[in-house]
Amino acid sequence: MQKMSDKEKFTQMNKEAKATWIAGFIVMAFWWVTGFGIYAVCGSEWTILGIPAWMMISCFGSWFLAVAAVVFLVKKVYKDFDLEDEEGGKA
Repeated sequence: MQKMSDKEKFTQMNKEAKATWIAGFIVMAFWWVTGFGIYAVCGSEWTILGIPAWMMISCFGSWFLAVAAVVFLVKKVYKDFDLEDEEGGKA
């Protein structure tokens, strides 16, 4: 666990929050583009296991993309640090 000043903690928390919003937006955009884009191009004619391809690709693809985004965030963006002050718990 890293020791950080209050300013470093808030900077890191903002970085993590922004990265999480960006990852969420990317997953949502992927879902919209694949869902509506494939449906607009192919319609319901193209199927995978009897289910329309646009639904399979958008739902399962966005799930896999979300898992990859979480792995990336945990490995590259998030840091382990204590939110409590050292003096905060002592009376």
